[in-house]
Amino acid sequence: MAKLTPPDLNIRPRILYQVAKAAWEGHLFERKEEICRLLQQEFEDRATRRLVANQIRIAMGLEPNNSEEVINEYDEEALMGMGSEPVVVANPEACQDCKGAECEKACPLGAITRDELGQPSIDRNKCANDGYCISACEFGALADKSQFVPLINLLRQHSHKVYASVAPAFAGQFGPEVTAGKLRSALLKLGFNEMVETALYADLITIKEAFEYDKHVQDEHDFLITSCCCPIWIKLIENKFPDLMGHISPSVSPMVASGRVIKELEPEAKVVFIGPCVAKKSEAQLPDLKGAIDFVLTFQELQTIFAAAEINPAAEPDEENPLASWCGRLYARTGGVSAAVGTTLEKLIPRRAEKFKPVKVDGIPDCTKLLEEIRAGNLEANFIEGMACKGGCVGGPGRIIPSELGTSQVNDYSNAAHAHTPVENPQVYSILAKLGHYRGMPTMTGSSKMAAILARKLDPK
Repeated sequence: MAKLTPPDLNIRPRILYQVAKAAWEGHLFERKEEICRLLQQEFEDRATRRLVANQIRIAMGLEPNNSEEVINEYDEEALMGMGSEPVVVANPEACQDCKGAECEKACPLGAITRDELGQPSIDRNKCANDGYCISACEFGALADKSQFVPLINLLRQHSHKVYASVAPAFAGQFGPEVTAGKLRSALLKLGFNEMVETALYADLITIKEAFEYDKHVQDEHDFLITSCCCPIWIKLIENKFPDLMGHISPSVSPMVASGRVIKELEPEAKVVFIGPCVAKKSEAQLPDLKGAIDFVLTFQELQTIFAAAEINPAAEPDEENPLASWCGRLYARTGGVSAAVGTTLEKLIPRRAEKFKPVKVDGIPDCTKLLEEIRAGNLEANFIEGMACKGGCVGGPGRIIPSELGTSQVNDYSNAAHAHTPVENPQVYSILAKLGHYRGMPTMTGSSKMAAILARKLDPK
């Protein structure tokens, strides 16, 4: 058998498309053997049956195994829901021709090692499911388990209302001409009942974080670590800086907030988060957060589903349902959370805004360095924002466009918001009224009630 070069062996994009296409047409189980056979033929029998079968299993959200069988009798239940940990898995068959160690080098937490035969091993205690190793592996041996098979079945059945909670990093991902309104129309055509901006729930979190800052930062020795967006940032602190855990703001992410709020108002609804982050698949399954989000898709996976369903977002009507403020939309890039909380403090608690000293950092190495400085007492800032990906969420491994372009697109999208801060966003008060009978704009006398509502709904359980 001839040796495969990396471009030959990374067949994941084609397998994702074939699986999505068959699932969308309702023939996945009947076509699974055909897909496996066709892909082997495409690679002129150089890819083993087991390699292709395992890649198909991963695309279906299943664990790779040591069999040439695509699906066995134990897989049916696993294919009915979100899936299970671990999210990032290795297909050892694809590692045979790899002589490098790019996956090891790419893992910022040192979770990957290789044995004398070159087979990768992932330390699950260290792994943050960040997906950096997936991007680095040219052989397709590492992948994140997809969740779109049960999601497509759900959309085709029309048995539940299904909401798409779309991260603000979507701006520009599907082409410069694809506006929020066009993306919404494409998702409705796909079978979703509505698209909501995850950024609206970032607005809620922003207000909550402003209250948390006011409560916890009382003198020059106090500081607050924001936990809003990035599960990898929190994993880093848990693993390497547990002594700093007490400074983390007790807030769920905007993703989880969106699911909780939607299900509070419509308990039977299903919520799908769509963004650039692989680690969100793992976050959605954490014991104290599980149930808020039913499925997680990356932008790359959504693009694959659009292709399988023959939907071109650029050609759809531009029918936006704008919900979020400039602050909430800005969460998608480095510095966005700090800017949002600082600006909101100025509106909500002006006297406290004067002493607000944020610092922002992105990329695991720089995040680690910052945390070491905090531990050593060498930092004067009192609001700490960390993002594991360079550029922030726009740099996530599930993105489609470069992070620099993503940042520019997010800035434009944020500047087009109908409200500047959550304090001026009527959508925020509409949600608060439904959740806790809160009425009116925030005042110093009403702030305690607002804070109580937000804490009750948006603290981790």
